[in-house]
Amino acid sequence: MSSTSIAAAGPSRAGANPALLSLLAGALAIALAPILVRVSELEPIATAFYRLVIALPFFWLGMLAERKAPQSASARVTVTDMALMGVAGLMLAGDLALWHLSITMTSVAKATLFNNCAPVFVALLGWLLFRERIGLGLIVALAVSLSGMALLIGDGLFASVGSAAEGQWQGDAIAVSTAAFYAVYLMAVKRLRASHSTSVIMAGSSAAAALVLAVAAWIEGGPLLPATAWGWAVVLALGVACHVIGQGLITHALAHLPVTFSSIGLLIQPVAAAALAWMLFGEALGPLQWLGGALALVGITLARRTSSR
Repeated sequence: MSSTSIAAAGPSRAGANPALLSLLAGALAIALAPILVRVSELEPIATAFYRLVIALPFFWLGMLAERKAPQSASARVTVTDMALMGVAGLMLAGDLALWHLSITMTSVAKATLFNNCAPVFVALLGWLLFRERIGLGLIVALAVSLSGMALLIGDGLFASVGSAAEGQWQGDAIAVSTAAFYAVYLMAVKRLRASHSTSVIMAGSSAAAALVLAVAAWIEGGPLLPATAWGWAVVLALGVACHVIGQGLITHALAHLPVTFSSIGLLIQPVAAAALAWMLFGEALGPLQWLGGALALVGITLARRTSSR
């Protein structure tokens, strides 16, 4: 899953420096996710299942701690809320399953970058489904980001014809679809966030997503348990370091940093993932890929800044 998040209100000047370190550390932790998926002993969807199952106890502990707090005023979870958490879980399962699959089909850099395009799809879905106004700034952001994405996919398509990389563009297309799933997930979370804490939402949606991924992993085939200590270490790192610590640090930071600054800071995640993939797997980017990636990053940043206003 990508690091795209819904930011809180304004910044706190006193906590700006620790919050910046928290943001960068969280983004770097999440950047390890595609690397761990690539080296996992399990199939992509089974790896996604363990990512959530390992993280779930931490969310439950956070939920229990919130309920025991003296100032706790948690709202009752209604049937409508449960249904919305189910939708969020289904979207999260689709996002993780398809993203993990795309990592095995295309480069880590492109799979991660496309997964971070959720703000683009949030804007498009808001316009298509709820007739939300799209200003000139958002139109420019969409045009720039979509141009970059098209350039990246086109480069993979032309490079794959008659080569060993044939089929890479399918991985690109799957990676783009993950952003659409995550965009719907974010819209559901935004609705739930009006009356429930982050721990409650993450616990409910992650449990629903884990159930969906368990069925999908069984259909996918392949082993359902890691065979070695290394295999267990990989899924434990994915669940704890990436999903719990990484997302937790980013969530903390977004409460103390300006939205525009956070949007730019979070872009270190796809950049760091691309650098790690280049060092570990030799996945160097060509000139057209650099250009397309730069355009997509600029468009994502503009979309986040415009949407936050």
